[in-house]
Amino acid sequence: MEISHVEMMGKLLGADPPRAVCDFTTLHADGDVGETGSLQYASRDRWILDLDHAGRTLHTPEREEFTGLGGERHTADRPTTPSYTSAVALLLPRYAAIYGRRGDDWSIDETVPIRTGDGGSLQVVFQHREDPRFRSTAHVHPTQYCITAFINPAETRKLTNLRFELTEEEEEQARRLLDAA
Repeated sequence: MEISHVEMMGKLLGADPPRAVCDFTTLHADGDVGETGSLQYASRDRWILDLDHAGRTLHTPEREEFTGLGGERHTADRPTTPSYTSAVALLLPRYAAIYGRRGDDWSIDETVPIRTGDGGSLQVVFQHREDPRFRSTAHVHPTQYCITAFINPAETRKLTNLRFELTEEEEEQARRLLDAA
């Protein structure tokens, strides 16, 4: 599949799978494990993010609810924008800091062709905006255009066990999430 860098940028910005579930992990360059957990995406801007060492966040366009591991709860009437390093930014790359915009860390390296990698993923190379010697590689799902892995000199962030078809139980949870909006 041949795709230009401009087309890829458009596909990444527009990625919005109808449903998705996955696990995620961050591995730092020194070998330490960072953020881990799971993510269930119900539809545009509605998700449940479970962080293994922090708690659960339920996000809708109208509100955000966080429940910590100890049961403490916090609700915000105005949801926050997900961190550009979060699993949400991998599944929904419009939140990633990879477009060369003001405040973004990375921009696509148009000198390196987009290649097809293992499992059909599209491999896109990015260049650090402040120090162009640093490169990162994104592995992009070939049909949904979410980022399944983002590898840079400091860390590797991955979505694993990614599925776009939900089990009955997951589908019911997605319906409840949609109804909560």
